[in-house]
Amino acid sequence: KKTNFFFVRGTPAVTKEHLTACPYEPYGVSCIQGIKISMGMHNFGETRFGKGLINDFRSQTEQNTRVVGDFTKSVITAPIVKEMLSIVSNKPRAGDWYAHFRVILDRFPEQKKLINGDIGDVVKESLVPLAKEAKTWFRNRLQTRFFETGDNYYLGMEFPREYEVWKYAVVDKIVGAAPNAGRLKGTLRSQCDRLWFEACIAVITRGDVYNPSGKFYVPRIWFISSHTDVKLGALPEGEAFRIVSDKKEKYEVLVPGRTKVVVRSIEGIVSALSGETIVHRESDLTRQPDGNTESFVSCTTFPVTHYVNYRAVNVLPSKYWCSFSIGDGQSSPHFMRYSGLTGAAINAMLINNYLGSSIRLENILSRKRVFQMSHETNWSNDEVVKRGTGYNYGVDGFLRPGAAYDNVIEYLYYKMLEMDVARYEENYEDDTLSAIFMLSWQRKFASMFVPRGMETNDSHTRGLEAILLPKILKTVSNEMMDREELKEDENEPFMTLFQQYASDGPEAVLGEKAMFEGDGTLFSTTKDEWDHDVRRLFEKSQASAETQDIVMEYMDRAYRITELLNRCFKLARDEHIDGKRFSSEAENEPKSTDSFFSDFPVEAQSFASGLELSSIFGAISLSATQGSVTGGSVVVSVAIAITFAILNIPTSFGTMTNVSRYVNRQEEFRADFSRTKLLGMERTLFKVLSSSKRKEIDDASNPLLKQVRVAYEDFVTGATYYDTSSDEIQESYGNTNFMDLKSVEAFMEEITSNFIPKRYQKEAYLKDKLVTLFAACIELAEVLENDERTGDEETYIEDEATYKAFRRMPNFTERLENSLQTGPIVYGFIRKNKKLSQWAIFAPLRLFFFLMGNFLLKGFSLRCGGLFNPISTEIKVMRGVVTALNRSLGQTLKKEAYDLKELFHATMESSIGMSLFFVGMWVFIFSFFIIANGIASAVLDTTTTCMGTVPNKSSFQNFQCFVVEGGAIVSALAGLLALSFFLRQLKHQLKVVKAINYLPSPPPSVRKISTLANFQAFITVWQCLATCTSLASIVIGFVLRFGFADFENSVTFALAMAAIGAFVISIGLQ
Repeated sequence: KKTNFFFVRGTPAVTKEHLTACPYEPYGVSCIQGIKISMGMHNFGETRFGKGLINDFRSQTEQNTRVVGDFTKSVITAPIVKEMLSIVSNKPRAGDWYAHFRVILDRFPEQKKLINGDIGDVVKESLVPLAKEAKTWFRNRLQTRFFETGDNYYLGMEFPREYEVWKYAVVDKIVGAAPNAGRLKGTLRSQCDRLWFEACIAVITRGDVYNPSGKFYVPRIWFISSHTDVKLGALPEGEAFRIVSDKKEKYEVLVPGRTKVVVRSIEGIVSALSGETIVHRESDLTRQPDGNTESFVSCTTFPVTHYVNYRAVNVLPSKYWCSFSIGDGQSSPHFMRYSGLTGAAINAMLINNYLGSSIRLENILSRKRVFQMSHETNWSNDEVVKRGTGYNYGVDGFLRPGAAYDNVIEYLYYKMLEMDVARYEENYEDDTLSAIFMLSWQRKFASMFVPRGMETNDSHTRGLEAILLPKILKTVSNEMMDREELKEDENEPFMTLFQQYASDGPEAVLGEKAMFEGDGTLFSTTKDEWDHDVRRLFEKSQASAETQDIVMEYMDRAYRITELLNRCFKLARDEHIDGKRFSSEAENEPKSTDSFFSDFPVEAQSFASGLELSSIFGAISLSATQGSVTGGSVVVSVAIAITFAILNIPTSFGTMTNVSRYVNRQEEFRADFSRTKLLGMERTLFKVLSSSKRKEIDDASNPLLKQVRVAYEDFVTGATYYDTSSDEIQESYGNTNFMDLKSVEAFMEEITSNFIPKRYQKEAYLKDKLVTLFAACIELAEVLENDERTGDEETYIEDEATYKAFRRMPNFTERLENSLQTGPIVYGFIRKNKKLSQWAIFAPLRLFFFLMGNFLLKGFSLRCGGLFNPISTEIKVMRGVVTALNRSLGQTLKKEAYDLKELFHATMESSIGMSLFFVGMWVFIFSFFIIANGIASAVLDTTTTCMGTVPNKSSFQNFQCFVVEGGAIVSALAGLLALSFFLRQLKHQLKVVKAINYLPSPPPSVRKISTLANFQAFITVWQCLATCTSLASIVIGFVLRFGFADFENSVTFALAMAAIGAFVISIGLQ
């Protein structure tokens, strides 16, 4: 006997041979090439100043890229749409796109005469509102992959669904009722994709996504050919073009020039052309093999998912044959995230290994080779889905596990058949189910069937069983019907009964449902029930022993399916209990950890050191202006003043950026509090009210109803985004009385038994939203149940205070939201779109207002009912009320009290930080003034200082007084702020030392802390000394200039230099 092999190749479309493990998402790829690309795009991998690849950090997972760093990046969506609008709005590029659309339309004369207006105008008009809407799109960041193979560069990226909707809508609007317009629509959509990719490349380049300052070296990429006449001499090196008088052939610029340009044809022929030759730029998209015509697939979009073949090994009707699906026919590539080698490539390698092993005598037995082929292919398929989906519960994951249950059950059945064909029980000594379905596969199935929050919900488990059991039996029944032995007439009674049993259940066939005691997990009693029922079916149909053996062969696969799903359910439950079912956020980029707690003491050390150094540099610059310090030499005075003023510029700027980033983090915390914790605090206050007080609150103000409504609206929005109907749940929601406990419980039951396991079974993200809605309903139901149980009992002593606190929440929420700073951050530290009162120029006034409000909390501001309270005082008042209620109610509001405390600190630290920014800003500004004063003094050969006692000063002398005295004030202010922190820090360090010294016999580790604290205190003393010395220099300089006392002018300079010396010592000690 011999074995024949039949290999199948190709990428599947929608087939019955593959499990689609994730819902489809839009995706696109563009490919560019040419001399300009080959020479210029490598700058993405160069150093900051474009001088080679010395500091190139290569990708750790891919070998086909020279792009700097990991070639997988994140790009914000909104700027891409904004750039699309810019391209079609600004000349000369807008003219090219308008002409390009007209050229496209000329190819379709039949439809052209029915299309009114210019296509470019329609696209531009539709992009105006789209650019605003893009800021609110569901996925505000997209992952891109940018890599090169040879001279081809590929940009592959995720697409937002909103863009796809826009693309189809705008093309439909353009084409209108034109007949036979299918090809025209497809062509226009493809042009929209080109516009998107051109904008995306521009954003990537301009945004330094791949390399710092890469925008200065990476060439501009064109995705359409130009229709604007330009002179050849105006084109840069590497640009592709066609001569207007003869556009048959494409050329590229080798050596640019005004009068003569050296060019190369697609055949590689080098020639010289006049710089006056009129040409059109050519697009940079990849060419067909002739090198002249654009490739049809150089820019394309398509839906993607992860799929795996039902069978690694497929047995055909002949027992001498088996077939294998190769490459993309076996599994999908690892689209986008977490990718390495594709499953298709690994599968092809496994096929080669399989063939190679057949020529070695020791491996001549096919059984072992088939098992190895199956086992390794299933491992590879597992890797495809595991690496392609990453964490199973990604908040913004591109692809997440989710599939129609019919598809999953059919896949599992054929895998169980493959276990029999490849003889896993013979060749694998350990757990055979784990051999073909590894732990990561089981986690994927667990995430498909059991969303987070449903692990211990019995209603969901029962609903899942009710849906899956008939599907398993139906799959088994269909397979049994294809068995020749079971087609015989004598087996017809059993087959009829079994089909009825699979479709209608045991009650319809056997008159009863067998009951067995289980452990509450999925399918825990199914095997016992099926064993009992199948025996009854055998008896009722009088099936022969041979028929029973054949049937049990099929039922054994069904048993293994239920066992696998039971394991997946237990895995989900156990990981839920252990806290291992966590999610991830990749593209949403959650804020850094330190934005969620107060870290001022750590940050303040950096701020204080920066202010201290600014004060010292300012003191040196100002003391150098005293003429006698430098022996009356204006040149030396100017040189010293300018040198230290220049040093003060980066010092003060560094303080500004550090403070600004810290303030931004505090503002992010405040915004996050408003977004995620305010409603929770309102709900908690509502729940601790008595039933009678809760009934005084109208439905519109009920935070529990508000939470349910928000969760429901979020689900409807998500259903629209994923192009899924929400009619059923909208009808159910509309029919629910959310003030009636039974009605709410009925709605919850429908969520867990119908909507999650059945209606939205393959929509992973929507199931998460349903779980959120269910959790909101649980919280509401608990309160309704408590109200039914307790009735209108008498209010307790804290009830009135709690009620007043609850009634304060709307005004408190409004005040807090109006105080937030939520604008975009540019250059890494400057927040845009601030209100006028939040500008840095008003920071000291705002801080003074906050401090006065807090200080007068028990006096004027409180008696005025909060009318003049700043937001910090409002927070402090609410914090005091909630803290008092928390103590009185037995720590019920502990979390809310702590959150309000952190909110108060974040608000105050943000205000203090902006005041520090104010000081650093003026130090920065006056550094330039001092430089200007020094240069002007050198030019005029006059003193650089200001003499306050000189009458009738000239305009320049008044300017000098402004610079010198203003610089002295801001330097002194910087020094005082730094000194105030150092003194508080020193007090704290000495307090630590004193506390340790009180210990009778501290262990060595504690003594080491004491030593470190003493040493740090010693360093702080030197910092205080440096700051005090600089302040002394500034004050004495002021006294000298106005003649309040008689000092040697050199004293100020000596003190300033002593300050810098003390600062250097403190740095050295650290």
